[in-house]
Amino acid sequence: MRRRIAALGCLLALAAGGCAPRPEEPEGGYCVYYSALSDRFAPLPLDCEPFEGSGGDPIPALVDALLSPPETQGLASPFPEGVRLLSWEVEEGRLHLDLSEQYGGLSGVDLTVADACLTLTLCQVEGVESVYVTVEGREIPYRRVQQLGPDGLLLTDGTDVPPEEPEPSPTPPAS
Repeated sequence: MRRRIAALGCLLALAAGGCAPRPEEPEGGYCVYYSALSDRFAPLPLDCEPFEGSGGDPIPALVDALLSPPETQGLASPFPEGVRLLSWEVEEGRLHLDLSEQYGGLSGVDLTVADACLTLTLCQVEGVESVYVTVEGREIPYRRVQQLGPDGLLLTDGTDVPPEEPEPSPTPPAS
């Protein structure tokens, strides 16, 4: 339970400012992001595997890779079994993904990690600046931010966030 709370704090994410430090992307390919929450020694809650693709459109291929189990030990797909890509469209830099109903069952840390994996993976595609996810054509009502961008993710342990300055105490008026 403490681990989930710590992960939630680390991922607070999609509404918080800050940038997610990302592993180096492979040259000529993509980096597919997966959950690293099961690896207690992982420096971040996400890590990635290189992906070359087959030369076709990268978006469906990357989504297929995200929904498949990763090869790297300690990583896991954050998506529930049975999630499928129903449709997708890129318009003015925004990628709209419509996913099957199983995605709608995610909430809390699980939804945050899945959103982060989608966002960091798919925003590498040329022309994609943000990701907008619907489930069976509908927005997820309890998600605060519907349009997800990589710059809105905060995926650190908080050590790089400066401590808050205490409020200065009022000085008594001179008599």
